[in-house]
Amino acid sequence: MDYKKVILNKLIDMYERREAYNKEPSSVRTISLNVAKEFPEYVDRYNYDGYRDINVAIETLENVGYISSVQSNTGQYTKVKLIIWQIDTIYGVLKRESIPVQSKRQAEILQKYKDCSTDIVQRVVASFEELILSNKKIPYEIKYDYKKLQGVLDILAAVVALEKETYIRNFSTALFKDSKTFQREYKSIVESILFDFTDEIVEKDRILEFYNLYENPTYVLIKGGARIEIESSIINTEEMKDGIALSNASLKAIKNICISADSVVTVENLTTYHDSDDSNSVYFYLGGFHNQSKQKLLEKIYADNPNCNYYHKGDLDVYGFLILENLIAKTGIPFLPMEMDVETLDRFYKAGMYKELSELDKKVIAEKKCGQLKRYADVLNYMLEKNCKVEQESIKAVELIEKA
Repeated sequence: MDYKKVILNKLIDMYERREAYNKEPSSVRTISLNVAKEFPEYVDRYNYDGYRDINVAIETLENVGYISSVQSNTGQYTKVKLIIWQIDTIYGVLKRESIPVQSKRQAEILQKYKDCSTDIVQRVVASFEELILSNKKIPYEIKYDYKKLQGVLDILAAVVALEKETYIRNFSTALFKDSKTFQREYKSIVESILFDFTDEIVEKDRILEFYNLYENPTYVLIKGGARIEIESSIINTEEMKDGIALSNASLKAIKNICISADSVVTVENLTTYHDSDDSNSVYFYLGGFHNQSKQKLLEKIYADNPNCNYYHKGDLDVYGFLILENLIAKTGIPFLPMEMDVETLDRFYKAGMYKELSELDKKVIAEKKCGQLKRYADVLNYMLEKNCKVEQESIKAVELIEKA
């Protein structure tokens, strides 16, 4: 072990933790290491080599003026102290960049994105810029890593520009010439940033879908009385008990959809889709956050079948209602909530089939119940009062309990 480098790196780490680089050298409190605490081998009576090597390292560093030391009456070193005015030289010896130098590199990268046409990227840049002007580390695991910052900004600019369904591995290959780099090094960071800077409230694990970035191809599942014309073919889903699955890529080939049932129901969860069996309804499972191709499909269904009743079946939590409102706003279809009322929620609550609200749930409910989600205030107030939320999959479970 090179104890000289280890000692200097430990002292520099302490120097940086105290943010001494933002202070005048004369005002920096003494930065020192307790030798026995940092190097237990130094006081191990059976480890002569460790004792000797540490002594040599301290003597060498003291002779070149990088540290000063304190010894006990027996001649053992007890403390080593950093000589502050040698700090730049020490960084050079260690081939290590100081925090101000790293911040300067990050500032240069941020400058390239200041004029980005995307609002989210501009806000991210402004937020990060405030930090590095004071030599503060950037959150989201970026810290002072300018290469990681560059990668994150490249990804953000590309993600928010996606206009069609894109698969993560293809996206990663396009940006990094490697299909796994995005997931391995950036996915969790980008999800957190998008979650924090996206104005519309979307669950974090679905935020990439919101921007058209998917792990795998997604499908629209359709079952019930629907007649679908595709190019020169016709599919009658009523003849198929479990319905059919159409990939997003195939949706644009649909020429016309004729609904023979009274109601069209979009469903948020796959299990609920399979459980739903009203013979007078057509069910659509959209397979994640609805994107442009799914939006056009719903608009086509509504245009071809204006006299049907339109419903949405979502989770009885704040995000379920936000998804419903987003669906209405994006498609212009007057969807009504199905089994998303106080009576249904109360039924689950009394059966003990619910989860408690997270602190974020409570915060979002408080923010939205008098504004965007005002029409669902009675359900949201019940959630707050009883500290509960319910997933759609609980419906069949409640029925089984009630029959028992």
